[in-house]
Amino acid sequence: PGETLSRLPPTGGRMPALTIAHLHLAPPSLGETRAAQPGGLRRGGHYRPPNCEARHRTAVVVPSGSRDRVRLRVLLRRLHGVLQRQQLEYTVYVVQQVTDGPFYRAWLLNVGVREALSDAEFECLVMHDVDLLPENDRNLYTCEPQLGPKHLAVAIDKFRYKLPYESYFGGVAALTPGQYMRINGFPSNHWGRGADDEIANR
Repeated sequence: PGETLSRLPPTGGRMPALTIAHLHLAPPSLGETRAAQPGGLRRGGHYRPPNCEARHRTAVVVPSGSRDRVRLRVLLRRLHGVLQRQQLEYTVYVVQQVTDGPFYRAWLLNVGVREALSDAEFECLVMHDVDLLPENDRNLYTCEPQLGPKHLAVAIDKFRYKLPYESYFGGVAALTPGQYMRINGFPSNHWGRGADDEIANR
């Protein structure tokens, strides 16, 4: 008791209990979504491991439209458990478009990144579509600066776990803040749910 996080040991080289768990696709109620969140989750979607100092600080930005409420609850129920078993310090930013009409995914992602970077010094920014669920804990929500932007959705069930085409970079992507700044964010003139491939080709 009384120890600060700076005195706690860093997380070990191995993460405990990484699993391949059953995906719950039935939409949970709001009460079930709240009940599924572990006790260490703070208001605003922030989590810090209680018994160690996290090696990685990740912001997860989820663009969402008015029709995505149910999918968002399914994603959050799954995502929080995965990120916590990976022993990350993280915050989930849900950026919601409140107007009807074309979905402005690129703009929402840029707003979410701006909010995240004004809140804390994150090492990794994960742009996450609301309709994609991590199937197991081994898809690490971390950045690898020496390797460039990291595509976290390379194997999706609806594409039979293969890339639909070679330059596909959609769904879930991890970038360092520096990489995000170098590409000048997402194209603000793009409406719709795509444009990830343009980012990969910059």
